[in-house]
Amino acid sequence: MFSYSRKIRRVSRVPTLKNEGAAVGTEFSWYDMHFHQPWDNEYRILGEDAFKGHDCLVVEAKSKIYPDFYLSKWLVWIEKNNFIDVHEEQFDKKGMLFKVIDRSWDRLAPSNYWVYSKWDAVNLTNDARTFWYLFNWKIDSGYKEADFDAIKMQEEKIWKECEPAPPSINKLSDLPPKPEIRWEFWNKIGAKPEAVK
Repeated sequence: MFSYSRKIRRVSRVPTLKNEGAAVGTEFSWYDMHFHQPWDNEYRILGEDAFKGHDCLVVEAKSKIYPDFYLSKWLVWIEKNNFIDVHEEQFDKKGMLFKVIDRSWDRLAPSNYWVYSKWDAVNLTNDARTFWYLFNWKIDSGYKEADFDAIKMQEEKIWKECEPAPPSINKLSDLPPKPEIRWEFWNKIGAKPEAVK
């Protein structure tokens, strides 16, 4: 993994990080951000649920390659038509529900690629929240494989300005409602997880 530092004005290699570590001080773990690989886990479908206008399959995942993984399981709400993940509930090693994540997606024209537009996470252990806008996506913009060479990536680049400017958030009420546990789904399948207080 590589990271650009404005202070030293260069790209440097980032050492291997722990799955559960906070990604750049947020409520997202490095596993949430980068390390997740579908083939690392075992899955089963628990049922169906409607979430924010999406008809979803609710899929339970458990790690099969990390013997002492920081999550005992996590549930993902996957929209049935495009297989995009729109909601997630994570359980710690003791089986306690401790984090809820909502994700929003946009479809880019003319490519029709699906891209994340918002990530919103609440850590139930401390009621901390991280809200990210992801926008101004550029896909198939002409980069070549050679541009991702380790030496080439350490060259200074001029970083593009974002157009349009990010939406401004001036007060707490500008944020959407916090992600919430899908109690309605849990009641429907006859289960009630214990959540961290």
